[in-house]
Amino acid sequence: MIIATRLRDLPLRVQLMLVFALLSITTAIILTVALTTMSGNRMHAELRERSARIARRLQLQLEPVMVSNDRLAAHAILASYSSDRELDGIGVYAADGVLIEGTGVRPERLPNNADIAADARHVIAVVDVKPRQGSSGRLYLNFSTRANDALQRHDLWIAGGLAAGVVLCALILAVHLSRRIARRLVRIAEAANRMAAGDVSQISLDDRAKDEIGALAHSFNVMVEELNRLSKDHGRLVSTERERLEHLVLDRTRALEQSREMYRLMAESTRAIPFILDVTNNRFSHIGLQGITAFDVAEPQWKEPGALDMIIPRHSNHEVRLRFDECESGSFEFLTPLAHLDGRRTEVRWTGTCEWVEGAKTLRGLMLDITEVRRRGLEHAASQKLESVGRLAAGVAHEINTPVQFVTDNVQFMRTSMIDIAAVALAYRSLRHAVQSEGDVVAAAQRTVDAEKAADLDYILENAPLAIASSIEGLGRIATIVRSMKEFAHPDQAVKQSADLNQAIRSTLVVAHNEYKYVAEIDTQLTDLPLVECYLGEFNQVILNLLVNAAHAISDVVKDTGSLGRLTVRSRLDGEEVEISISDSGMGIPEAVRAKIFDPFFTTKEVGKGTGQGLAIARSVIVNKHGGTLRFETECGKGTTFFIRLPVGATDTALLSDKIAA
Repeated sequence: MIIATRLRDLPLRVQLMLVFALLSITTAIILTVALTTMSGNRMHAELRERSARIARRLQLQLEPVMVSNDRLAAHAILASYSSDRELDGIGVYAADGVLIEGTGVRPERLPNNADIAADARHVIAVVDVKPRQGSSGRLYLNFSTRANDALQRHDLWIAGGLAAGVVLCALILAVHLSRRIARRLVRIAEAANRMAAGDVSQISLDDRAKDEIGALAHSFNVMVEELNRLSKDHGRLVSTERERLEHLVLDRTRALEQSREMYRLMAESTRAIPFILDVTNNRFSHIGLQGITAFDVAEPQWKEPGALDMIIPRHSNHEVRLRFDECESGSFEFLTPLAHLDGRRTEVRWTGTCEWVEGAKTLRGLMLDITEVRRRGLEHAASQKLESVGRLAAGVAHEINTPVQFVTDNVQFMRTSMIDIAAVALAYRSLRHAVQSEGDVVAAAQRTVDAEKAADLDYILENAPLAIASSIEGLGRIATIVRSMKEFAHPDQAVKQSADLNQAIRSTLVVAHNEYKYVAEIDTQLTDLPLVECYLGEFNQVILNLLVNAAHAISDVVKDTGSLGRLTVRSRLDGEEVEISISDSGMGIPEAVRAKIFDPFFTTKEVGKGTGQGLAIARSVIVNKHGGTLRFETECGKGTTFFIRLPVGATDTALLSDKIAA
């Protein structure tokens, strides 16, 4: 580091000379070493190749020797290579490593487990000699690298001399170039120093040269001119921008203050309570003023460690605390009951996000008391049911009035008939008395005949049983209508209960009979269904809304024609779900409004005939409360079918026989 700093402080000319010298010396050394190494490697490779050739040749020559174990023949063969100056040693060994014959430098016993490794001064080759018959052996060759090393040293001296000459030429060239380059760069540096000192008016460099330094000088001159121009523009811009930024900061500050004030007013004017809850430390790091008022707990107490256990105790708010514990990273929304410190119980909706901040689990969001909203929702649902019952009241009254009328007529007929029958009975009593007292029997018998004629006894005896049967039938119809109204008006339930949906559909059909009997023929195809867990009263309301809509759709087609449309109600079991479909032969739903029919208050009916709430309520009941689906299929000019699918739930799935309305 110290050397680099000192070199950096040297003049540029010296630095360039040192760089040229270092590069030339390094290059010369690298080339010399590379060439010498390549030459040595090549000669070593040639020596290894030569040793391999000699080893292969001796393998063939020594195979007969190994068969006969002829030491003299082996000696003669090995002696023929004694004139080779590079071959320092040669030996033939048996399979167990015992020397058979050898000359020069070689081991007395050759290891059996591996070849003997060569060193830097020798190239050693060990090969197996395997004759077709007899025992096998191994051949050991030891070649010296002395000749190669001498030649390599000679090449090194030659390369070193050439490198020294190159370095000397490079140094001379470096001195010349460094002086020329440094002189021109010094001028540019002096001009840059003057410019840095603020003097840019009289700076001009010689840029006539066409090399890189000349281009640099030209660029420097252009830069000086541009800096002069920019300096003037910058002065004007700074003045203008300073004024603009001052006004912008003032505007943004006022907007931020207004925004914060609006947020405060909005947060304090709503019933939603903003909060930041540190679940790990059981404390609220922030709570809205509404929460302080609603819980009657001072703000410092909310922020104390363990405040959560005091404000929302686990023993009385188990569901709330369980939701806090189970909340994972990301957004959350859930509805729970909440027991306040003063004993009040409310329904609270929690919305926000869950995240980990510095290792602590933190919930940020809003808590909203929806107790009053839920109460109004229940009241609204009840009013909707009352509205439906009120709309059907006239029709139900008419349905009941018809059987009541002919029951009344039959009872009136029986009352007048009993008076006439009483006269006939008195005549027969007179006849019995005349017979018992031996009076005028003939006259008494004539009086009975006259009484029967006056009363038209044959007519009474023929029609009285029919009147009684008709009255019983009418009373049965009245009982069916009343029972259906009672089943339809099933009170709202807090929990789901198992129900026979087919019976619920039949009851609703009876209640809505007056809505469709003048416009459509009813076709019911109800198959066996298991009991289904549902809110029966709300399910009845959904079926009624769909039936009334279907009747109105058919009425728009058949009005003033005298013909009847068709309204079809089907039910079936599909796997683990029950499907109920209600089809009409109306005009269908126009494509332009199909996406809106489930929207609240949307209706295509004329004013006073529909509120636009029926299908919205139906979808809310089926989808949100029962976890089912409500969809429709429609075709313009042919009609519409609505499909309700409800899960069977954990009830007994044994099929039930359809119950006959009593």
